[in-house]
Amino acid sequence: MAKKVIMPKFGMDQEEGTVSAWLKQEGDSVEKGEPILEVETDKVNMEVEANASGILAGLKVGPGDTVPIGQIIAYILNPGEALPVEKPALQKTNEAVEQTRPPLKATPLAERVASQHGLDLQTIAPDKQGQRITRFDVEARLDKETNGKPPVSTAPDKVRAVPAARRLARQLGLDLATVSGSGPSGRIQSHDVRRAAEAEPLMVTPALVAETPSARVISRQIPLSRMRRIIADRLTASQRDVPQFIVSMAVEMSRAQQMIADLATASDEVRVTLTAFLIKACGWALKRHPALNASFGPEAITEWADINIGMAVSVEQGLVVPVIRQADRLPILEIARQVAELGQRARQGKLQPHEMQDGTFTISNLGMFGVDHFTAIINPPEAAILAVSRAAKVPVVSDDDQIEIKLLADLSLTADHRVVDGAQAAQFLAALKQAIERPGLLL
Repeated sequence: MAKKVIMPKFGMDQEEGTVSAWLKQEGDSVEKGEPILEVETDKVNMEVEANASGILAGLKVGPGDTVPIGQIIAYILNPGEALPVEKPALQKTNEAVEQTRPPLKATPLAERVASQHGLDLQTIAPDKQGQRITRFDVEARLDKETNGKPPVSTAPDKVRAVPAARRLARQLGLDLATVSGSGPSGRIQSHDVRRAAEAEPLMVTPALVAETPSARVISRQIPLSRMRRIIADRLTASQRDVPQFIVSMAVEMSRAQQMIADLATASDEVRVTLTAFLIKACGWALKRHPALNASFGPEAITEWADINIGMAVSVEQGLVVPVIRQADRLPILEIARQVAELGQRARQGKLQPHEMQDGTFTISNLGMFGVDHFTAIINPPEAAILAVSRAAKVPVVSDDDQIEIKLLADLSLTADHRVVDGAQAAQFLAALKQAIERPGLLL
């Protein structure tokens, strides 16, 4: 009997997945447990394994296609077995559809987005009859109400396209009616829009430029990747919904640097970096100031028992935040080992979803890029994030009015004012400064 291959769910808030690549092709033999495709979720690519042994057949989607969780994307057949015949849906009149329509269903994320924008879910139709309303259905309705510009096509509702493809077409100013769809029943996918945009040359005539000297000529337009779109959505929500304030402090780094250098000789297998040292120091300070190791909720502020520190890692398409769990309890060499391992796998796109979950505090270190000062945006639902700049030698006036050269770094803490106040943030930063300037406290 044919086995269905469906779009799997990897995270609680995940509503859909994007096919990155098929590792096996139509007609290939596969073994149960063997990876057959890669799926892009919010920030990582995950391999999907075959749920049976047999022949991979009936591939319904290709690279770049985004489909809802649970949708059939292929089959695994026994040798000689034919693809199952999919029965067409029964045609009903509008009146009959209304009478048999199931109660309105929406995903939790769609409900949250609709609530934030004051939208009545009863006025939003799901992309497909019988499916739950998703976040993209809500966003499509918001685009229609607030964008102020109708789609280029004169009959947009007659063009079959996934919401992501419609959104991308609007961004690129492309008429969906001119795009050929490669999805089921000719439905337009995101990669169809990208291909059509690349095939359509940008026409800029000398006469037009001469008549409008201030006109800007586009060099290129980069379609938003799924990761970049998620980053944009979450950080925009953070700035919009979280009242954030910043406290900064200059910290003397010479003893910390010396301790890192000493630890370099303690192990031939693990290299202790400044990031690993700062994770240990933050764990120590958070243990003493638990108000920063917390999250805001509608009914209460939750202080977490575990101190799980995320480290922001730059990757090709954006940013990921792998988490060091129970950082206050781990020896610094173990933290260094996890930092190296998670950082390498993050850059290779091989992180697992659980390795980026349950963070309670985040560190963003840009010191290696020569940055003198910056501030970071809170990663909800955490209550704070620490921005670390480079350590540089600067002249400082001592208490006895003497000029001294010190190795200073700027640490900036961004905090959620609903959870902590200025004094609490300053006390945490002072404790962190103490741990960095007197690293023996961490032993």
